[in-house]
Amino acid sequence: MHLTSWAQTGTVTLTGTVTDEKTGEPLPFANVYINNSSIGTTTNEKGAYVLTNLPIGSLDVAVSYLGYTPIKQTLRFEQPGRKTVLFKMRAGMELEGVVIYSKKSKKREQRLKIITRELLGAGPFGKLCKILNPDVLRISMEDDGHLMAQSTSPLKIENRALGYMIYQDLYDFDFYEGKVFYGGNTRFELLEPKNEAEKNLWRANQQKAYQGSLKQLLTSMVTDSLRENGFRVFQEIPDSLRRFNTVRSVNGLNPLKNHLHNRIEEIRGAQLVRPGELETERLVVSRTKLEVFNINKHGRSPYTDMGYAYTLITMPQGYIVISPAGWVVMPMGFEIAGDLGNDRFANLLPSDWKRE
Repeated sequence: MHLTSWAQTGTVTLTGTVTDEKTGEPLPFANVYINNSSIGTTTNEKGAYVLTNLPIGSLDVAVSYLGYTPIKQTLRFEQPGRKTVLFKMRAGMELEGVVIYSKKSKKREQRLKIITRELLGAGPFGKLCKILNPDVLRISMEDDGHLMAQSTSPLKIENRALGYMIYQDLYDFDFYEGKVFYGGNTRFELLEPKNEAEKNLWRANQQKAYQGSLKQLLTSMVTDSLRENGFRVFQEIPDSLRRFNTVRSVNGLNPLKNHLHNRIEEIRGAQLVRPGELETERLVVSRTKLEVFNINKHGRSPYTDMGYAYTLITMPQGYIVISPAGWVVMPMGFEIAGDLGNDRFANLLPSDWKRE
């Protein structure tokens, strides 16, 4: 865990207990962790936990325990020091579904292949990832063609490309017409490398996964270095400020230059980022959509003269809250479509991952 950037503003120590909601009995060896990170601990035999060196600001704290419904709670720390939070867990899993396939069903195996592909991704790192306990998945096919899944206990994903064991409480998985949506709590644990060579390979692959990632994009906004890191970002101009209502394509061509200074405007990171309420927070602010190109990666885009990986970002609330290192601490429902929306567990780095 690397928390040097937080030291200047002080840190928080979080303590408390995890108990059964009805009986009040302590739950030993429950996992208490910061969602989407490798920061976590387990409760002792009395159900007590301690998490140290947490940053000031907003954090999603998650709790999981076998046979109980997982918890996720957003906590906000505005002052350093010791804080106490008690978690009460409900026995049993709340699962929804219409048709549940039996474990040995051929249909289940077919559906499981789709789920595995969509969760891990189809890239080179995906081949080095494996779901170790697919039996915990409850898979259903809805009448309207949606393939749904949930996990009865954390899904274990071994990522031997990046060197992590990922534990995913999969609340929901919905695959329909080639598009996938999934959500839940995510916990990372470092794997033990077999040797120094594997350790170095993992670190090199982590650096590759960082390049062109959402984390790098947001960090580049904070440091005002979008172009230097291979990003070009264009912001939609509000309708009321546009010179022309429509932009017509000519001879079937739709170049970006036809949209520039009318429908969209290229924007720097410094124009999007504002200080947060706390030193550990930044706001990325945009009332309109952002169109993002990764010029280090070829891909499809709406424009005939921009054959680069393309992402469309929408912020329904007009902003999101991040850390200076690109950790999304309050997503505010923001939506990502396109290249960056295709990231899967094979390429996923924990929020607390740091560049060298």
